[in-house]
Amino acid sequence: MRFGKTLSSLQIVKELGFKRTIIVTHRPVVRNSWFEDFRKIFKEPTGFYFGSTTAGLTLNDLMSLLHDNDSNKIIYFASLQDLRESRAIGGLYNKNEIIFNTEWDLVIIDDINEIVQTKLVKNEQKYPVSMAYGKKNKYTDYLKGEVSE
Repeated sequence: MRFGKTLSSLQIVKELGFKRTIIVTHRPVVRNSWFEDFRKIFKEPTGFYFGSTTAGLTLNDLMSLLHDNDSNKIIYFASLQDLRESRAIGGLYNKNEIIFNTEWDLVIIDDINEIVQTKLVKNEQKYPVSMAYGKKNKYTDYLKGEVSE
């Protein structure tokens, strides 16, 4: 069931003009939904650019846009499956260094109810998620796709 979380979050990014936003989710299959909603909110050229591993621009391209023009703003989609393989948080591979070394203005954690079930979060004492995001972002938005009573 869709609750309009992506549209609402992207509208906030647009209205507040966050320069560097990252969206983290446990389900990489929602990447295309985020990209489609990005195109709904950012219809005309706005200086906002979207990227991921398969939709929109690459992370390197987004970072180049930031470097080339200080008024550009980026939104990057990352899956927890990809991030958790990174050596920076206890994984085996040298990857995603740009993500972990970027000072993100907004971190959106989509489907937080699913992420809290992952091994990474269950082992937060050993590899805290806050190590990657807590000190390197100004705002965090936790999205939960269920209705609470």
